[in-house]
Amino acid sequence: MAALSGSSSECCTLKKALNRLISNTSSSPRTRTRSEPLYVISLERYGRDADFALRFPDSVSMSESLFDATITDGDCKIRVSLDPAVNRLISVNMLHCGSVIRHVELSRGEDSASFHVCSLEVDRVSGGDAALRALSSVSVRAIPWMGAEPSAGPLRARRSSYLPLWNNHDFCGEMWRDTAPSEPDAEDSEEEIDDIGSTVSLAEVRRHFLSGSRRYRGALCVRILHKSRLIYFGKADQKCECPYKAELQVADGSSSACVVLWNTVCLEWYRILHPGQVVRLCRYRVKDSYSSRTGQDSEPHIEISLNSRNPAAQITIIPKNQISPDWVLPDLPHSFICGQELPSCPQGHIGDVIGVVIFVGRPERVRRKDGQRSEIEEYRWLQLADRTSDKPIMIKLFSTSQPDIQSRIYPMALLVCTRLKLIRSAVDRATTFEYLTNTSLTQVYCTGTGSHPVMPYRGIRPIRQFLHWLKQVDESSLLERAVIGGYFGYPPLPVSLPNFMENRRGEAGLISGGEMKLECEKLIYREKRQFAIQCVITAACYHHREDSGRTQYSDLPSAPLSPRVRRQREGSEPHRTPVKRKLFSSTSPRKRLAPPLQPLATEDDAERGESHKNGWIHPANHFTVNQKANQD
Repeated sequence: MAALSGSSSECCTLKKALNRLISNTSSSPRTRTRSEPLYVISLERYGRDADFALRFPDSVSMSESLFDATITDGDCKIRVSLDPAVNRLISVNMLHCGSVIRHVELSRGEDSASFHVCSLEVDRVSGGDAALRALSSVSVRAIPWMGAEPSAGPLRARRSSYLPLWNNHDFCGEMWRDTAPSEPDAEDSEEEIDDIGSTVSLAEVRRHFLSGSRRYRGALCVRILHKSRLIYFGKADQKCECPYKAELQVADGSSSACVVLWNTVCLEWYRILHPGQVVRLCRYRVKDSYSSRTGQDSEPHIEISLNSRNPAAQITIIPKNQISPDWVLPDLPHSFICGQELPSCPQGHIGDVIGVVIFVGRPERVRRKDGQRSEIEEYRWLQLADRTSDKPIMIKLFSTSQPDIQSRIYPMALLVCTRLKLIRSAVDRATTFEYLTNTSLTQVYCTGTGSHPVMPYRGIRPIRQFLHWLKQVDESSLLERAVIGGYFGYPPLPVSLPNFMENRRGEAGLISGGEMKLECEKLIYREKRQFAIQCVITAACYHHREDSGRTQYSDLPSAPLSPRVRRQREGSEPHRTPVKRKLFSSTSPRKRLAPPLQPLATEDDAERGESHKNGWIHPANHFTVNQKANQD
């Protein structure tokens, strides 16, 4: 392979390093850049495929994801794949878009035209935005590629598109179309033309399917009622290049059904189809619905599958002026509830809400187990104010089908959320807290994002009443309550340790300090977990409200041993380090702590309550640590 040429200057760091690599004739050539800085200007994630074990035999158990990066020295840029050994730096957000990297070790890819990063060092001293400062006077898009411009797809797996960095439910990249594809020019048979020209109802299709017929003549004209969030089902042992599906709840005048978009049909149509639209569906397949196959429904229901081949589905969005009244299509369903009605709604109630955003929390992540896989999901807390209650409506908002809208929700915006589920959480037998969270069909409409003009609920009574109240409300009072960012823990922690332990649901319960350190080291960027730790408080500091700069520390007493710490044998060597001698050397008799779940005596309760009033903490108290990792 000839040395790389381009318009970059002779001092280009990347060009010199890659020319050294290309001229190396060994069987496994590698080269390393020196101390010159390189800048990460893009970072993209994708799921590994069945060939992962062949490409990375030493990294089989490291991660389900692979990463590509675009790096530059300011003179030229190149897209490279990253070794799975680097994944940990990305998962804790140490390596991110805008990072400065040095001493990058490069190797050649399988096709000799691509390059692979084996290892690198992140320059943390320069700061997280060092690349932005260094390239502020340069148009990143105008920086020339080193050699030929790379393809738009992943470099080390047969996948059709990239995944978002922090979850699997959002669409990401230019492969996801936002305009309807053109009609295919292939010639149709007379039988297919007859199918497209005629119209059939959902009830007729269901009747034909249940009677055993496998031929469905006619197109379906239906209204989209609900749209699910994107479902990614890619696995390392599967060779499916586009492992996506999405569900649409549709209906006509006769019945309702679930329409499933499969694989590349999602890439072409997912961003274009929305609730309220009327679509014409041709060349579809019919089968039993998922709920019927799993026995969840007593009556059989059908599922309409739209595939990219065998047969290739045809989708057409029908303009409003072409919708025939003979189709008798249903209106969009809605069930708006206000803040005053939430306490009287049953657990699990599904409803819609409208309000003014007064709080937007920062993104957080939590692990969820789905069968044998552990998946990371991202969410944000929202608080809405409406006209009926002084208490805000709490919403724990996970991914929906509209990531572009969700990322632009700000305080004082008018927000409509549909298909939310009511959750009640009890901190004790007498106190419960309620909040709303996603279902798979939740939709979000927000002013300032371009979604408000197309919101299909503008004319209904709850919306009109809320807009009337909004014209009369004092905006300054709402603005005083508006907050964005910061940590928000909800529902509050239980009032006692036994109640906290009851809700662990198989997670780590009471742990030691050493165990908590190990658990914290496993945390990834924005991940939230809660731990209960038993320990001895050896000192406390408190701040005076009157003087925020004044801090007072208590004397460091000699601390009794924790039950988990083994006693020293007589004559054994004392604690070697000064810290251990300070914490564990004691002249007073050692006492064993009470078991963590043992009820305290009434006198102890009174003493503990009095100690809190005086601003100090009882040394034998147990407390809960709510640990979060690498928050931005």
